[in-house]
Amino acid sequence: MTALDRPASRWFMVAAWVAANVWLSSQSTVPVPGVPGIDKGLHAIEYAILAFLLARAIFPRLRRLPAARRWAIVVIGCFLYGIFDEAHQAFVPNRSCDPLDVVADASGALLLALALLALRRQPWLGRVGVD
Repeated sequence: MTALDRPASRWFMVAAWVAANVWLSSQSTVPVPGVPGIDKGLHAIEYAILAFLLARAIFPRLRRLPAARRWAIVVIGCFLYGIFDEAHQAFVPNRSCDPLDVVADASGALLLALALLALRRQPWLGRVGVD
């Protein structure tokens, strides 16, 4: 077991990602390319990464549950965190609470979950800790 495979390391990575997200959400202005809709894509990517990190942290404890149920827990957790994140932004100057951002957040987590569920028989998936 490498240092990155230890439970504390896995949870540290989740906490670090969430802390970076909270910091970014607390900024009054965030530089985003001027391409329409790009922010939704960035939200989806951000929450796909969160889903991956969260799955790595909680899956060892949920081995008895079917894979689909484990991923459902991860996606629901990401969705709830997305609601919290948007509600938090409502209190940040020059920011707003956008329900479509929550949809993009949940979509990113869900797409990752569906992709990895479809690939769950691949041997390399176990090596990254989300089998």
